[in-house]
Amino acid sequence: MKPQTFVLLVGLLALVRPANANDVADRRNFAQSLSKQVVRSGIKKVYVADFTDGSGNQFILGSFFAGTFSAMLEESSGFTVVSRINAHRYLNSSGQADQDIATPGVLAKLVSAMGPDAILCGKVAVNQGIATIDVAMRDVAGKDLFQAQYVERLNSELLADFDAIQAGSMFHYVGVDGVSFPKCSYCPAPEWPVGQGSPSREGNVILAVLVTLDGKADQMSVLQTLNPVFDRAALECVRTWRFEPAKDADGNSVPVRLPVQVTFKMRWHLQ
Repeated sequence: MKPQTFVLLVGLLALVRPANANDVADRRNFAQSLSKQVVRSGIKKVYVADFTDGSGNQFILGSFFAGTFSAMLEESSGFTVVSRINAHRYLNSSGQADQDIATPGVLAKLVSAMGPDAILCGKVAVNQGIATIDVAMRDVAGKDLFQAQYVERLNSELLADFDAIQAGSMFHYVGVDGVSFPKCSYCPAPEWPVGQGSPSREGNVILAVLVTLDGKADQMSVLQTLNPVFDRAALECVRTWRFEPAKDADGNSVPVRLPVQVTFKMRWHLQ
């Protein structure tokens, strides 16, 4: 009988944004409760503006939750939701953003162009890994129609994103407000760490990766570990990868953060 040999199988590139089922269910339940209150208020067209931080400044996680809830509200009946993509195009054309809607003149122009009769706004605070979002819906005259609060314990991916935000990173979220996935143009398989760790070890390493405007993998961290030597092999390999950058709804290249799964699998043969 010949000695056993092994063949490395690498199931590569899962550029994925896996959503925890419980998180999705909780967000959807909150969106449904918002929908009921919108209907009770008699509002026919609502715009979900970017949620901000406690100081009213742009907050990347706020944009993520605003875009997520806006998309879920679009599934409701009894009212319509202004496209965030179209609203952002309109605001950007005059050098403005959602946080400027608090200015009466900017709000009046948005109402004239997009037709909402209410604005859903929110503020996001993160403390010890828990995001608390206080939302309020106001009519275009500034009258409060209702308030609500949503609380979510951030998963490992969003926690890594929050750390990146705190460090000053700016990025977009794939799948939110029309942002596309980056495309892998050069993604070789990682080297199997021969002679290190267990030769029969197999499974997945999931990394949080910033795909930059020039298509490089940057600011990586391990979301799901397999073994330190396999984690290093995945990091070293993905650092060499190159991408066609993600695009926003207007076709402009944008940086994005997303999880990348690298799968190590060993198949044994008798020869």
